[in-house]
Amino acid sequence: MTVSSPAQSGRATVVAVDLLQSRVSLPAPVTLGPNTISFRDYVSIRLRFSDGSEGHATGFERGLPLFDIVRRIAPLCLGRSAAERGAVREAGLGATPAARPVNIRAVSLCDIALWDGYCRQRGEPLWAVLGGVRSRLPVMPVIGYGATPERIADQCRDLADRGFSLIKIMIDGTDVATDRALMTAAQRALPAGVAFGIDAHWSWRTPEEAWPTCRIAEECGAAFIEDPFAPSQWRAIAALQERLSVPLAVGEDVVDRHGFRDLAEAGRILRIDASVSGGIAGALEAVALAHVHDRGVIPHVFPTLHAHLGFAHRTVTCVEMILPEVGADPIDRLHVDQPVVEDGHILAPDTPGASTALDFERLTAFATRTETIR
Repeated sequence: MTVSSPAQSGRATVVAVDLLQSRVSLPAPVTLGPNTISFRDYVSIRLRFSDGSEGHATGFERGLPLFDIVRRIAPLCLGRSAAERGAVREAGLGATPAARPVNIRAVSLCDIALWDGYCRQRGEPLWAVLGGVRSRLPVMPVIGYGATPERIADQCRDLADRGFSLIKIMIDGTDVATDRALMTAAQRALPAGVAFGIDAHWSWRTPEEAWPTCRIAEECGAAFIEDPFAPSQWRAIAALQERLSVPLAVGEDVVDRHGFRDLAEAGRILRIDASVSGGIAGALEAVALAHVHDRGVIPHVFPTLHAHLGFAHRTVTCVEMILPEVGADPIDRLHVDQPVVEDGHILAPDTPGASTALDFERLTAFATRTETIR
């Protein structure tokens, strides 16, 4: 691994920004509660530096005009070095708070791409730049998406045999009987030492509405209950957590440290997504806040990126991954550097960067909109 000095790594400046909006089909449709998902919409950014190096980042659209938002913020990267991430962040968020909840999603992608470029120019992986503490991190695979109890049981047994120690199940969230059957199937199928958690994907509005399914989860020994309510409902989260011994895992759509502070006090596990909450800089703030509150962190998808946080911070207990056989996050197959998973753990890569580079030539086949800014 060739390492240059920080001064050298900060010399190159951004000369072009490539933006690409894509719609990538799933191998087969999946269901999430009442919704059927057959594709995912993404926005990807590639920074091109004057020394020929690049920096990459990708995020979910999630119903926002994300391409247009990034198009407005990304020119702030032009003429700046990868070390000037803070200046881009400050300029992108602006002096007044009105537009920050929207702009921060574009700032997040710019920050990740600048970090990726910075690490590439240094010749080091992100985890090493952050200060690595381990080279293996547990992976939490995700299953469910409309699966039958029999299918859940089969998947649980298979994943346990492959060395995974924590499995997340996407429950229905609208049918208590269905969710009881899924959790009971998982409980009976998993051997000692292997646990499951559930994701309710914001299905409920009040603690009373959430309680029947959450009580069943508690009875079945669930390791966590994710997203019972929208993250803005931190008071409802706190009220439900007071009634439960099962930790509530919350926060995947939170955009700043103030929201994470409220959720760290209300729940027990923070869900962090660097593509939403301010990039690597915002994710590191959230990890530090979780550490202060003695909370664990499970990042939200983008496992090749978020694993770097776990290699550098033990507060991150595992990384979430939608495995290829589930197929609910199809952009993963377009990553240049595919993750290495052994015995239920993702291994720290030696490749320089943040493990965010996509094969742009292959991605172009799925493009719905592109633009280059100079």
